[in-house]
Amino acid sequence: MNDDAELAVAEAALAEAVPQMPADQRAALPTDAEGEPQVEIVQALYRYEHPKPGEVRWIEVRELSTEEWDAVIAAHRDVYRFTRGLDGFPSFAWGDLRNARDELLRQLREQTWPDEWMGPLIEYRILNYSTALKLYHEHVTAQVNRTGDEELKARVAAAFSELYDRSFGYRLIYSMRNAFQHGARGLVSLQMTARLADGSDTERESEAHVHLKKDAFAAGHGNAAVRQQVREMDDDVDLFELGEEAFAEVQMLHALLAPLLHPEAPAAAQLLIQYIKEIGGERPHFHEYIRGLPMKGILGTTTLDRGGFDYVTRLTGEQAIYEEGSPTDALAVLPTYPSSAHPR
Repeated sequence: MNDDAELAVAEAALAEAVPQMPADQRAALPTDAEGEPQVEIVQALYRYEHPKPGEVRWIEVRELSTEEWDAVIAAHRDVYRFTRGLDGFPSFAWGDLRNARDELLRQLREQTWPDEWMGPLIEYRILNYSTALKLYHEHVTAQVNRTGDEELKARVAAAFSELYDRSFGYRLIYSMRNAFQHGARGLVSLQMTARLADGSDTERESEAHVHLKKDAFAAGHGNAAVRQQVREMDDDVDLFELGEEAFAEVQMLHALLAPLLHPEAPAAAQLLIQYIKEIGGERPHFHEYIRGLPMKGILGTTTLDRGGFDYVTRLTGEQAIYEEGSPTDALAVLPTYPSSAHPR
């Protein structure tokens, strides 16, 4: 931490805490040439354990050099650019649509009739999903264009074109946004059933489909080729099924494009897996604190979330454990930091 404002805050916290410290703790504080307590910033690798349910004990593994700390922070940033980037929005949008489907199925099992807002909600989620596919295409294209790499631009454009030509599910869902944009409404209809499960007098099972209203879609102002294909289809068009197909295709496309769009992420994963291995395959935590201030001295924490952890371990092929039930925020369970340079 080199920012003057942050350093001033740390110095103020230390000055406030010193008079309240026991004598032995004050004696352990780092001091300047005049013997006055001074701020010493420590950056360290941590793990934690649960001695008993509901209790967390933080364990400092070792302190890190400034170079190690800077590399760790940069590695987390590079991993999160990959796992949390705008190119991940199709995953969120498909998850929202899938959750709406699951809620509809639940209501069919547990209620006489689903809530009246379920139809409009599912229509909205389909629109949102379609928009996310379009946004993904435009975002990736813009990223590639900024590189100025003509060969890369051609490869990415060809990959999207091949996906569009190959997958009817992707073509249709992608074009739904355009149909909505030009004023088409009432493009979907729900087909639902609920019945007693086989062999049960009480347990119910449900089934739901969201069908495209083909005549309404074909009469709109969306992509002409897609509208013509829909017009010629005899079978019902189930948007849940096609949405799932589209997502599987986008996942494969993203697996192809991600190394090109996020070239720093693999090296970042290789760095972070070394810390995971160092603490026996657990998720590492990185803390920055003021030496001698156990509670008020925490300046920040960095760790991988589930998505980042899974990416790192999957890419490197290492076995590791993302501990369930861990504090969602490291600040929620404050560590007890050592007050001297050699606490062990």
